[in-house]
Amino acid sequence: MRITGALATVLGLLLATVLAVTTMPGSPHRGALPPATSEQQALAQQLHRHVAVIAAQEHNAQHPAALETVATYLESELVSYGYQVRRDEFKARGVAVRNLEVTVPSQSAPGQRLVVVGAHYDSAHETPGANDNATGTAAVLALAKSLKHLGATAQADVMFVLYTNEEPPFFKTPQMGSQVHAQALRARGAPVVAMLSLETMGYFSNAGGSQKYPWPLNQFYPTQGDFIAFVATTPDLGLARRVVRSFRSHAAFPSEGIAAPRFIPGVDYSDHAAYIDAGYPALMVTDTAPYRYPHYHTREDTPDKVDYDRLARVVQGLEGVVRDLAQSPR
Repeated sequence: MRITGALATVLGLLLATVLAVTTMPGSPHRGALPPATSEQQALAQQLHRHVAVIAAQEHNAQHPAALETVATYLESELVSYGYQVRRDEFKARGVAVRNLEVTVPSQSAPGQRLVVVGAHYDSAHETPGANDNATGTAAVLALAKSLKHLGATAQADVMFVLYTNEEPPFFKTPQMGSQVHAQALRARGAPVVAMLSLETMGYFSNAGGSQKYPWPLNQFYPTQGDFIAFVATTPDLGLARRVVRSFRSHAAFPSEGIAAPRFIPGVDYSDHAAYIDAGYPALMVTDTAPYRYPHYHTREDTPDKVDYDRLARVVQGLEGVVRDLAQSPR
């Protein structure tokens, strides 16, 4: 009887823990999406244009000319929005590569708090990388453009960063672009209060069974891959809840969130991991990549596979999230 009671207590605590890290605030959108607004339609076209250019061919340190072509395009776009671009240059296996960084400073509290929004622009081996990760890169460009004048009302500086070298062989090594960037921020004591990694964001499916998960998450989340996911590690549950609440208040779009232990496969599969390693709160915004996208890391990851209408709705919701994070006094 005592064993049974103890087991029931353990199971109850386990269930309570799971619900605590998987249940997010706000009301998730259910059912059909509302008709796209003219603003969303224009944003979808803008995102499509970016993805088509970025994912024209494989681009990584093994193909330095193609990687440089993409970096030059990204830099020229940021300059056209009125930014002064900071180049974070370093060498990886003898190849000169760079991160690109722009900042919207708070006019009332510069240097007091920092929100980082980033995405990697390199592609994996033998893939043009449309969804992974031209979609995230395009989203950062769109947010940098729409939030250029946020500083007038922001209580925090907002930094937009485009990283090189996220993909293997540099993933989770010191030559990963986001590792270089996060460690530099930590070295100078930058007050990062939130980092959002925009990772593989443009594939959605209404079909049942289209969404997969690592065990045991398949017991708690939908089997239909029509949502955007906000993925944090357990210590950053507060950030996950804050971001999901904000997104749901701004976007009529399905969303799920989690703050899971880092040992669960996929939880730290993006640039947010570098900021977690540096001691900063961070999460990933994703369509869940290999758990949904059938063309992940293949030659078929081409611009025609991306759902630009739904991607635009997500990006518009993220604009509201970044505004909320930047305008909050804490």
